[in-house]
Amino acid sequence: MNGGVEMQNRTNQELVLEPLPGAFGVRSVGVDLTRADDALLRGLADALFQNRILVMPGQAMSNDQYVAFGKRWGRPVLLVSRRNRHGEHPEMIVQSNSGSVPAFMRNVASHWHCDSSYEEEVATVTMLLGVKAPAEGGETLFADLAAAYAALPEEMRDRIDGLQVRHGISAATPGKDETIVRPQDLPEDIQRHVDIPAPVLHPLVRTHPVTGMKALYGLGGSAFAVEGMDEAEGLALLNDLKSHATAPIFVQDYKLMPGDVLLWDNLSVMHRATPIEYSDAPDKARLNYRISVKGLPDFLAVPENQLMEPASK
Repeated sequence: MNGGVEMQNRTNQELVLEPLPGAFGVRSVGVDLTRADDALLRGLADALFQNRILVMPGQAMSNDQYVAFGKRWGRPVLLVSRRNRHGEHPEMIVQSNSGSVPAFMRNVASHWHCDSSYEEEVATVTMLLGVKAPAEGGETLFADLAAAYAALPEEMRDRIDGLQVRHGISAATPGKDETIVRPQDLPEDIQRHVDIPAPVLHPLVRTHPVTGMKALYGLGGSAFAVEGMDEAEGLALLNDLKSHATAPIFVQDYKLMPGDVLLWDNLSVMHRATPIEYSDAPDKARLNYRISVKGLPDFLAVPENQLMEPASK
């Protein structure tokens, strides 16, 4: 779906989509998500799954309204780190650069990853609500894994289709400019607040349950081995594909601003935070609330058996 497309729905809200500057993604200005009915949400979902990133600026949502909106897209994920859950709304993950954040917990998302890839059932959609934004910095980077897959040579696509990858929480080898904090490296009193799932298998190439498009999946963060390959060969393949998928032609950046609601298709997009200064100065503060969901929204009426691609046993 391209910029300038207009749709009408029962709320009489006009859905106008404009392309984001850069590689991919769209924004819709003027919609009120607190009044969104299923017709509007279907339009938003179409925009999201066709363009991978969807931004809706100018939202005035309470935490209750934001959580209610998130639940309409699927079943909220409870983050393995219980300390990062919002006290009144555990579905919301607090992302802050407050000076009170311990040094070992800073910039922990500054590596390429797909949300919940270390769990058997992965997240399908992730969203952010912007509360505070620093004057400088705070961008999030996104890699289009569908476009990256489509651009691979045919022989490489044939080679990797059907491969399974082992995932564990923070188990990937970080790149030179990445930060990955492993649960076992945390202080013992922090480890007690982290639920560590057992390693799982996921397809290296996923077919999207809504669009039918193929995309690479989970090349960073949690991926640590390829089934049927020795360790060195598997890691080399994952690193080569990750380097390919994060080339500038496939990467988009976006700085979340107060009032923005940003959604991305977690089955077709890999993302990472950029390093940021931790400070309580008003012009440096960054605060947003993340909700990730599993499954697909009821308003799409997609059979559940189309969503999961179980690993080979």
